Parts: sequence; C-alpha cells; structure tokens
Amino acid sequence: MLEEKQGKFRDAFHYAKKRIAVSDSMKINDQNEAINEMETKFRTAEKEKQLAVQELEINKKNQYMRTFIITTLVFLGAGLFTYFYFRNKKKLSEQREINLQQKLKEKEQTEQLKVTKAILDGEERERERVAKDLHDGLGGMLAGVKINLSTWSSNHLEENQYESFHKILNQLDSSVSELRRVARNLMPESLLNFGLEIALKDLCEFYMKDGLTIDFQAINIQKNLPLNLQVNIYRIVQELLNNAVKHSNADNVLVQCSQNAEEFYITVEDNGKGITESEMSKVKSLGLKNLQNRVDFLKGKMEIQSIQNEGTTINIEVKTGAVA
Repeated sequence: MLEEKQGKFRDAFHYAKKRIAVSDSMKINDQNEAINEMETKFRTAEKEKQLAVQELEINKKNQYMRTFIITTLVFLGAGLFTYFYFRNKKKLSEQREINLQQKLKEKEQTEQLKVTKAILDGEERERERVAKDLHDGLGGMLAGVKINLSTWSSNHLEENQYESFHKILNQLDSSVSELRRVARNLMPESLLNFGLEIALKDLCEFYMKDGLTIDFQAINIQKNLPLNLQVNIYRIVQELLNNAVKHSNADNVLVQCSQNAEEFYITVEDNGKGITESEMSKVKSLGLKNLQNRVDFLKGKMEIQSIQNEGTTINIEVKTGAVA
C-alpha cells in the first residue's frame, strides 16, 4: 500500500503478489490442517465403528456362547435329573422289594416260631400227661400189686418159696423204679418245685453212672426266669446229655450254665470219640434237629466243635426274654 501511494506500482504489484502467495499458502495450510483433522476424525470414527462392529460381533458371539452354555446346562441338568430320578426310583423299588422280602421272611419266621412253640408246648403237655398217668396210674397200680403180693405171700407161701418170690418182688421194685425214672424224665418235679439250677443238678446226677462223671457248674442263674424258658433250657441240657451219654463214649462230661442279664449260656463238653463229618451231616440221627428247633425258638445260636478221638464241645446262647 505504501509503494502504491508513492507511485511505485511495480513494487506494489510485487508485494501484492507476495501477499496473495502468502495468503494462499496460509489458506492451503489451513485447508490441509482441516483436511487432516477431518481425515483424523474420519479414521477415528472408522476405527470406532470397527471397534463397535467388533464389539457387537463379540457380544453376539458371547450371547451365542451363553445361550449355548445355558442350553447345554439345561439339557445336562434335565438329563442328570432324569438319570437320578429313575436311579432313585429304581433304588426305592429295590428297597421296597427288599423290605417286602424282609417282612415276608419275618412273617415266615414268626409263623415258624408259632408252629415251633405249638409243637413244643404240645410235647410238654403230652409229657406231663403221660408222666402223670405213669406215676399216678400205672405206678400206683404196681405199688398196690406189690402190697397185695406181700400180704398174700405171708399166708400162702411155704418157707422154701420165699427166695423165688422175693426175686419176683425185686423185679417188680425195679420195674416201679424204672417207671418212676421215666415219669421223672418226662416231667421233672424238681424243676417245678425247686427251680432250674436244682433241676439241672439232679439231671446231671441222674445221668451219672459207673465210668461216667458229670461235672455241673452253675453261674449266676436267676430264679425268676419264666417257667416256659426254664423248661426249654432243661430240655436242651437233657438232649445234650442224652447225646453225650449215648454216642460219645466219654468218661467225663462238663455241663456249665451261666446267665448274664438277657443272655443264657449253655456249654456241654465231653472227652469222648468226637463227631465225624458224616455224623455231623446227619443231624436227625444225633437228635439235634429238635434241639436246634428249641434254640431257634429261644432266638439263640448253637456252635458245635468236635475233634475226632478228643471230644465234642457244644456252646449254646439263648435270649432270656425270648419267651414269657
């Protein structure tokens, strides 16, 4: 502008061109900066868009994965529930079957015990009846016959006939004694009158004979045991002694009976020939079948230990509360 006022138009034009050039350069720089800024914003927006798209894709994938996992878990849970449900149902069914079988077994055992009790009670009643008939009936008749014969002999026999006659009377006395022994064996009066311990002691003394010693040991036997239980224990010991005397060929037998609260223990041990395996299998031949029935009736258990030519030991454990 100064050059133009001085009339130096060439220099003024020169400066005007420079001004225009500088102005254009500045505009271009401004435009370039604006373009660069716009490009930067565009690229940033594109990156943000890509990131948004990628994030959306990731979210979709995660959503699909979550849906897949949830669906899998649902089906797995349903499968496990179905498996455990049917397994538990099967177990319950099996348990019900076991319970039913147990109840049937218990019922069968109860019925068997009732039958055994009826048989044993019937045996005892029959023993008592026969013993009473023998003792009071036939025993009394034989005693009367002996008295009558003694009275008759004093008036009708010659002196030389007395010896033969007394032999007959002695035979009659032996028959009466045997009759009383049988009656006593059928229904021991000592059991009814004095209790189990005294009855067992008398039983052991009864079986003793020349060449056979029976040692009886009683430990803490209570006197208030039910009579039915006492009778069954007496019959068990009687059967064991009978077997030992008849089959063992022993010269010494130990009978031990003891009580500990609700448990009653019986041990009969002999030093005889023992029981062979073939004899052990023939339970009935040894008279142990009825013995086992009595043990089962008393909810007990029996153990037999035998060594050939060394002897036999029979241990029995019964419940004192098994019968009333």
